[in-house]
Formats: sequence, structure tokens, C-alpha cells
Amino acid sequence: MIKPDLIEYVRTMIRSDYAANESIGARLDAEGWDGFPRFLAALFFVAVDRRFGETADRVGVIKFVADLRAQYEGGPEIRADDVESLILATIDPSLDYAVSPEMVGRIQAATVQKIFTDETLTDIELEALLAEAAQFASRE
Repeated sequence: MIKPDLIEYVRTMIRSDYAANESIGARLDAEGWDGFPRFLAALFFVAVDRRFGETADRVGVIKFVADLRAQYEGGPEIRADDVESLILATIDPSLDYAVSPEMVGRIQAATVQKIFTDETLTDIELEALLAEAAQFASRE
């Protein structure tokens, strides 16, 4: 089961509610982020599948990554080829990638935020996507 605070943390991140996001982050720092990597990975899968489907072309991924790196604070610190490799490996599991676990988390968070923010999701749509990812992440 994914902790409700993890879901709320991502919700406030996507909605750019920075004060609430920092407050929840501080609470999670004290209580623990158990389950967050798994939840973030599930969110990344849902977001990438939603944005690119199963047949994304490399050019579309490259353009998306360029926009991501230009748009987000810390984006330039993320290597474009790492983001591209991770997205393409999510679309096609036969592909391999060599990205550090710390960088995987940064890439996943930035990608999720960009995809879900770009779509200007309604609250109902966002709730459904968060619930879908929480369900994926809760599977044993």
C-alpha cells in the first residue's frame, strides 16, 4: 500500500503548490519515504505510456527531453542521453540503459512533472493517474 502522503507529495508537485509540497516533504523526511521509489517508477511508466505510447519515435523523445531540460530548474544537470535512454527503455523493455539510481529518480520526477503539467490535467484525471500508479506500485 502506498502511503497517502507520497501521493499528496506528487499531487502538490504537479500542481506547483510549493508550500504544501515542502510541508509534505518535511513530514516524509521525518516519517520516511518508504515506497516512494516504487511509486515514482510506476508514475514514470504511466506518464511515459500516456505521452508516448508503445511506438514513440526517437526524434519525438529527443524533442521532449530538450524541452524538459530547458524548462525545469536542474534540467541542464540531467544528461539528455540518460533521459532519452530511460524513456526509450520504458517504451521498449528490450533496450538497456546505464543510469545511476540517483539520476533515475531525478529523471523520473522531472519527466512525470513535465508530462502531467503539460497536459493540464483536471483534478479527476490527475487522481485517476495517481491511483493507477499507486495500484501498480502496490503489486507484489
